[in-house]
Amino acid sequence: MAGIEDLIRVYRGTENIPADEFKPLRYPDAGKYFTTDIDTAKNYATRANTLSGKVNYLDLTKEQFEKAKNLSKSRSIRLPGEVIVDDDLLKKQKIDILKTIMARAENLTPLAMKGLNILSSLPVATLTLVLQSTPANADEANMKLEDFAMLAGEGKEGIEAIEIGDM
Repeated sequence: MAGIEDLIRVYRGTENIPADEFKPLRYPDAGKYFTTDIDTAKNYATRANTLSGKVNYLDLTKEQFEKAKNLSKSRSIRLPGEVIVDDDLLKKQKIDILKTIMARAENLTPLAMKGLNILSSLPVATLTLVLQSTPANADEANMKLEDFAMLAGEGKEGIEAIEIGDM
């Protein structure tokens, strides 16, 4: 049994893009490519600018890594740290949730990122108050903005309301 220090983690970025029906014929190793470079995997998970990308990982022993690296070299290596794994190892891949979230966040619009930054800077208690719904009084349920303004004006006795047309 290999110890944790003997394992090499490799990553694969994927995105739900409509598959080409001839791809397995042209690229028999399609779906088996992994890399030791996390940035390359995140790039593959975000290249179609959707929020459906995933970053998967595999922990390989040194022997498995060397075998996958040699297989990749025989197929003309294209990326740094690229390896091709066999079908048995492919079934053992797992989703790296944190890196997937980080990859998907790269495809958010600037306005969405600004909103998330504001929400993340709030204390937790404030955030729960903002996101939690509050019940309205029965008489306030169907009120419009003008009704609230009229209620606010009733409490200010002695103050004369100015009509906009009077100006």
